[in-house]
Parts: sequence; C-alpha cells; structure tokens
Amino acid sequence: MTGRDSSSSPGEAIRAVGLGKVFQREGQNRVVALQDIDLVIPTGAFVSVIGPSGCGKTSFLRMAGDLEEPTSGEILVHGHTPGEARYRREVGFIFQSPALLPWRTVIENVRLPGEIFGDESVSGQAQVVLDTVGLTGFEGAYPRELSGGMQSRVSIARALTYRPALLLMDEPFGALDEITRERMQVELLRIWQAQQTTVLFITHSLSEAVLLSDRVIVMSARPGRILHDVPVPFPRPRDAGLRADPAFVRLVEGLRGMLEG
Repeated sequence: MTGRDSSSSPGEAIRAVGLGKVFQREGQNRVVALQDIDLVIPTGAFVSVIGPSGCGKTSFLRMAGDLEEPTSGEILVHGHTPGEARYRREVGFIFQSPALLPWRTVIENVRLPGEIFGDESVSGQAQVVLDTVGLTGFEGAYPRELSGGMQSRVSIARALTYRPALLLMDEPFGALDEITRERMQVELLRIWQAQQTTVLFITHSLSEAVLLSDRVIVMSARPGRILHDVPVPFPRPRDAGLRADPAFVRLVEGLRGMLEG
C-alpha cells in the first residue's frame, strides 16, 4: 500500500491508488503490466481507457471487477473492495464476446443472473431490460438466429437485469462490422442515459472513446501508466452526427498524437 490517500469519498465509483499488476509464471519472465495507477472515476461517469495492446487496460478493468488481484496499491469500488462490491451485485461485466448460451433463448439468457443469484426479482427484470435495449419481440429467439449487434444487446441486457451501479465493458463492439458498431455506440449512449450507470469502457477505437465518454484515459505502452486524462467537452445528449464536427475530428487526432508520441 502506498502512502497516498486511498480512502473513498461519496460520489466515487472507482478509486485506484498506486495500483500495479505484475505477472510471474513459472519458467517465464516477470511481466509488469501496470504500474503506479492513480485514478478516480465519479459515480455516473462514462470513462474510456485507450492505449497500446498489452498496456494493462483489461487488467485494470478485471481488478475493478474482482477478476484479478492487484500486485501493489489498492482499488476501491464505491468504497468497498472489488470482492465486496461484486458480492453486493454492484458490478456488471460485458466483454467482446457476448458469451450467450446457445441452447437458451434470448429471455432465458437474460434471466441467467437471477437464476445464479436465486433472486426472482432479478429474473423479473428480463422483459424490462429487453424492452430497454430494443429487443421486444425476440424473447424466444436463439443466439444463432440473431445478428452480431443483437447478440451484443442481449449481453448488455443480461448485465442490466440486476441494475449494477458499475458496468465494466471490455471492447464490447470490437467484433462488429463498422456500421453495426456505430449503431451500437448510439444505442449504448441511450441505454446509459436511461440507466444512469457508471461505465468503465475499454476500446481501441479513438472515435468510439470520444463519442461515448466524459473522459478518455490515455495509457502508455507496458508497463501501463496513465499519460493523459482528457476531458471530452461535447454536450449531451450526443448522436452519430457528432462524428462530422471538426472539433470532434481534432480531438480524435489529438488522442492519436498522444498515443503515437
């Protein structure tokens, strides 16, 4: 633990202080993935993280979600350890692959968290969230019958059934074609504004980061450190037309320069 203040304040979704991650596997070299990460994400914010492959973006997200342990420093989620936050159902996960169960229908996939928790009230939210993500009428369809974008919506709906206060998204649209990806970005903005959930979003797309986010965190090559914390000045609500704004283009190019520099 560092000597810096690791106490969480009200209104903070994530606080990381001196956070580091080292991978050491038998017979392999020691790999420092993340080093000395200090970051505060306020409740309700949409924050994207960009950086070169292997810079520790996903490791940071996984530590916030209690899927990996820090090697050094500390991370708190709403003032609790990630394990406590996960136990309290405060954290939802959405990864690049929707990871839907092929033998279950759409609504059965969305009800899965409620079945795991043994909580009928969570399962009862399935229809509500399917309506929210625009999948009304597809409740009985199987994953193989859906497009990639629709499968992504099912994954988002499943994570929203228990209304997590923090949504961790690791390149959720990375496998989609460009047109579908852009549509899903706008759809995610609509859902986020309706749900008022904090989002930590990992992406390699600079334009995606700017369109979606309140702030963009720019990380260095491994070992990953925070190089820049860039506010996104465009007012909300936003739509696809923002991409044509010269100020939008300049900000995207500015982020590119930060990464290449």
